[in-house]
Amino acid sequence: MPFSRLMANTQTARPILTVMAIFLGAVLTTVQGRLFSAALPDLRGQFGLDVLEAAWLGTALNAAQLISMPIAPWLATVIGPTRVLLVPSLLLGLAAFLIPFFAHHYPVLLSLHGLAGLCLGIYLPLTMSLALRSVHPRLWLAVMAAYSLRVSTGMDAGYGTSGFLLEEFSWHWVYWPTAFVGPVIAFLAWKAMPLTPIDRDQLQNADWGGMALFCTGLVLAFVGIESAERLGWTDSGLVVSALLGGVVLVAAAIGRGMRRQNSFASLMALSNRNIRVCLIIACLFGVLMTPTSLLIPSFLTQMGDLKPLQAGAATWIAFGAYLASTPLAIYLARRLEPRLMMILGLSIIAFTAWLGTHISHDWRVEQFVSILILQSVGESTMLIGLIAAFVTNLNPQHGVALGVYVPIARVFTPVAAATLVSTWLRMAGDISRSSLSSHLVEGDPLVMERASDGVAALARVLARESQVAAQISAYNLVLWCSLLALCLAVLLRSSPPNPIAPPFARPV
Repeated sequence: MPFSRLMANTQTARPILTVMAIFLGAVLTTVQGRLFSAALPDLRGQFGLDVLEAAWLGTALNAAQLISMPIAPWLATVIGPTRVLLVPSLLLGLAAFLIPFFAHHYPVLLSLHGLAGLCLGIYLPLTMSLALRSVHPRLWLAVMAAYSLRVSTGMDAGYGTSGFLLEEFSWHWVYWPTAFVGPVIAFLAWKAMPLTPIDRDQLQNADWGGMALFCTGLVLAFVGIESAERLGWTDSGLVVSALLGGVVLVAAAIGRGMRRQNSFASLMALSNRNIRVCLIIACLFGVLMTPTSLLIPSFLTQMGDLKPLQAGAATWIAFGAYLASTPLAIYLARRLEPRLMMILGLSIIAFTAWLGTHISHDWRVEQFVSILILQSVGESTMLIGLIAAFVTNLNPQHGVALGVYVPIARVFTPVAAATLVSTWLRMAGDISRSSLSSHLVEGDPLVMERASDGVAALARVLARESQVAAQISAYNLVLWCSLLALCLAVLLRSSPPNPIAPPFARPV
């Protein structure tokens, strides 16, 4: 009897357990993706895969999220959030547990990564809606801050954690924490939220065609953009066909949404100007966060010849600064409008990117400390303002409609930004190498001095400085994107009166 009571579904809602379950899932989604991407070079050796085969595992893990993410908010209104969280969490734990046992069976390995991604995609779309319903409005800013913190927890702390797990334990631990946490989330959800009746009318009248068009289009576009750099962009028929097919299918889904009432890809949520602007800024954030997520770790790895565990010291500094600045961001958010928070945060990010244009080849973790701290403070301030702007401007009746498009900013654009910046680094490095080579004049005393150590030494210096120039060029790209986002933030109107941030609603 005690065991049956323990395993029985709760009859009353338990808000604290709900918040614990959904935030655990949100953090897990970001951390697992970062753990995998940082550990991929080591995993490739353990799985016995070549570079392309290993890369497709990451594609499967991330692309599958774009199937479940747009559907999750609608599905939660139809069958209830408990069912939406329960089964995928259990399947996620099972998939993560089985992956190490099929390390040398590529088709199964690919399928398990796809299944894990499909299950991970359900958490983020439900996090804010379930969390805000479960707590008093005076705690909403703290909830938003916790939600924004999962970005740094995954991208910054996840990178350092990956190196630690690989160096101190084994590659199995890239997956096994998820194998444990998945069932824990399922149990918390089961004990936190009672089962609700299934809305069979909505289920029967669902826009299945719109779902298929939109989700398939997103997945195709994601596969095209994510694999573009490694397959050669227009040199690959797969990349071109996936991108074109994805754009056509998403456009068809949006066109269907404009012509049909109650369609899946309805644009009703985007009728609000502030929501449209915020969504564009959220998409640009994929580029704005690359200093800590990509540029600094790759610079330290290339210039300092550091392992992920050693380069992870920089990302731990970024995470610590983000965590420490969160209370200050909450304090400011209670006194400033969301748009002013965004302007302040974007200004700090732009200044940080400008500092990044002054790096040199001898920079190491110590020299990057100021950039890491300022970048984290800027991200914390900007993200809390952005989330508050979404919440205060969104009509609650349009939440499901907005949830269809938010995965573009959550999953698609960060990966697209990483591909764009990687391509930018490669092209800028090639251009810088050609430019620097043109200044090497035969007979020049400095050139002769360098060449005295051999042509290979001169080539190493040339390669090193061209990479530094490429990094500086990438920081310039981040600077211009942050200025564009800043201009968009200036165009935002004041949020309507609300209970969480200025302008406050007057009590009735």
